[in-house]
Amino acid sequence: MITKKMLGSMLSLLMCACLLSACSNPEKDKLKYYQKALQYIDQEKRPEAVIELQNAIQIDAKYGEAHYQLGLLYLKSGDPKKAFGELVRAADLSPENLDAHAKVALFYLLSGKREESRKQLDHILEKNPTYRDALALLANLELNEKKFTEALAALQKTGEELDKSDELQLIKGRIHAAQEQWGQAEEAFRKAIAINGESFANYKILLQLYDTRKDNEKAKKLLDEMLAKFPDNAEAHLLLAGFHRSAGNIEKAGEELNKVIAIDPKNPLHRLQLADFYQKTNNFQAADETLTKARADIPKNPDIIAALATLYFDQGKFDNAQPIFDELKKDHAGHGGTRLLEARFLLKGDKVRESLPILQSLNKDFPAWADPFFYLGMAHYSLGEVDLAQKAVAEAIQKNGGDSQYHTFMAQLFLAKSSFEDAKKEAAIAIKLKPNNLRSAIILSRALIGAKQYDQAVTILADMNKQVPGNPEILGNFALASLGAGDRTKAEGYLTDLLAIDPAHTQAIGLLINLKYRDNLPAAESFIRQQIAKVPADTRLYVLLGGILQSQKKDQEALAAFEKAQELNPENIQAVFASAKLLTKVGKSSEAMVKFNTMIQHSPKSIPGLMGMAALYEAEGNTSKAMEQYTKVLEIKGDNAQAANNLAWLIVSDPAGGDIGKALMLAMTAKQALPDDPNIADTLGWVHYHRASYSLAIAQFEFALQNRPDDPVITYHLALAQKGNQQLDESVKTLERLLARNVEFPERRKAETLLGELKNR
Repeated sequence: MITKKMLGSMLSLLMCACLLSACSNPEKDKLKYYQKALQYIDQEKRPEAVIELQNAIQIDAKYGEAHYQLGLLYLKSGDPKKAFGELVRAADLSPENLDAHAKVALFYLLSGKREESRKQLDHILEKNPTYRDALALLANLELNEKKFTEALAALQKTGEELDKSDELQLIKGRIHAAQEQWGQAEEAFRKAIAINGESFANYKILLQLYDTRKDNEKAKKLLDEMLAKFPDNAEAHLLLAGFHRSAGNIEKAGEELNKVIAIDPKNPLHRLQLADFYQKTNNFQAADETLTKARADIPKNPDIIAALATLYFDQGKFDNAQPIFDELKKDHAGHGGTRLLEARFLLKGDKVRESLPILQSLNKDFPAWADPFFYLGMAHYSLGEVDLAQKAVAEAIQKNGGDSQYHTFMAQLFLAKSSFEDAKKEAAIAIKLKPNNLRSAIILSRALIGAKQYDQAVTILADMNKQVPGNPEILGNFALASLGAGDRTKAEGYLTDLLAIDPAHTQAIGLLINLKYRDNLPAAESFIRQQIAKVPADTRLYVLLGGILQSQKKDQEALAAFEKAQELNPENIQAVFASAKLLTKVGKSSEAMVKFNTMIQHSPKSIPGLMGMAALYEAEGNTSKAMEQYTKVLEIKGDNAQAANNLAWLIVSDPAGGDIGKALMLAMTAKQALPDDPNIADTLGWVHYHRASYSLAIAQFEFALQNRPDDPVITYHLALAQKGNQQLDESVKTLERLLARNVEFPERRKAETLLGELKNR
């Protein structure tokens, strides 16, 4: 039963509901929010407009116009992801909103989704066949798909607009340029400028056409026209600077870059561009002055400070770089340039592993920056991790393929792996990018020698020798290439020229001994003594003399030679090592042990002392003790080539089976430090052989034999690798040449057995 009181309450509720209904109309509210948003848009109050549009959409999620305006606001705010979402929604909700469909079509085209873009354009043109923006997009789409006739047809449908729009003329010019119809392309670009001469971009696209055609005369004329039209446009001066630089007019290029700074003096980027220009043109003093002035004019800018510190570091002026780096680290520790410099200082100080996390974090934080990947590659290479080094340098090249230094290093990495064809390609790219890149040219010649393309190597080296006469590395490679080409006389001549420059060049002496005194050890001894007379203080020659004397069984004289080498240079590891082994051989290992122990007691980190002990243990057959000593040396100095090489050899020669991966890393470390040493090449080849990487092993053994052509042990190793690589006929020939010389060596019986097996197969 409804009482009067209950009836009154119900009537009150009904009246409230009616009032609320009258006061709250969703359709009116959404329109109110939308109109308010448009007012904010007119006042350029974008955040407020976004809020009002979101309020309207909250009332009506299918409010197409609100989605459209919101999409436009996100576009203006630089948020394309949100803009795309809103515009797609607007296009779905408002089939008649052709601009929304056009913008969605553009998004699809830019992201490579051509079919989706075409669907949107078909919808627009079905509604309005002359819709200008849709036809312009369609022309671009057809151009991307190389449908040039269809692209031009789409433009023609714009009617009179084609002759009034600079945008449409630019598209037309691009269509003609894609077909190499240069005259018609130029005409269209010129017409775009005539329609809108205030657009700097219109001039730029015509300039690009002239650059493509290498029409320097027209390019220069256009640049002058641009500078007359836009005298205060910094980009115009930058373009002219680039033109002068490509034409080889360095002075004028520098003038234009300085004008850019005068136009915009507070822009640090322009200062950095000028300094970089000076560095790349080898005007380091001007680069220093530019950055020093920039530092004063724009104080506390970390990019400028880091660039100055890096300039000093690259020049080897570490005392100048250090205090600037310390300032950077104090005030801008998280700055990318600061962190990269820190990693490079660590690399310089042999703290390679400490540099790795810094470089890896830089790569994560700045994935588009090439330099940290490059230095990460250097760090991995220092650790003998060639595959990881290649991966890092490949990333650097992907991000900046125009840096000659990156390709040079990649060529070096391929050379270290005896991938001669790849080394040639990378070195050639580096030279193309920087024609005076001597390092790449030398690597190219070494790769050609490694690939046995001796005539090509001779041609390149002859040109290099003219440009850089008297370079020891070029002369050494020239000798190797000539020897490979079968011209012993020329090889001897280049080696003689090399020794005139560096009388103690051990590689040249070793090759000459093999060429001229192979079967005459007294004559070889006399030859070395003649070189000693020219440079009596060079320790390397006494090590060579000791080896020749030892081969003649003149042990006491050999010991005296090794002692003289140590007297001249106590850090000469080869002399210490050779002396220790010879003392063991003549029964004086206890005397040697006392000597080296004394050195270690005096200085626990004495590398000569530790190396001497290792040699003694190795000579006695105490492999584990020798390995301990070599390990201690590497803990002190991780890139010690002799210790790394010898430890790698002992590991791979362990009958119980050693860590081949570690041996490879050690052998690569040694190879990096002494790339031309035949003993190290032999060790690396031996490691490759035990890894069943026979082709890599062959390349290393052949390289070692270039410097030591009559070494019986290396020759035997080559035969083994050839057999492993199924080059059985080549293995037989190698063994026959080896055994025909009647030279005694530890593996001679094994070589004879192997030859018999191969002949009876």
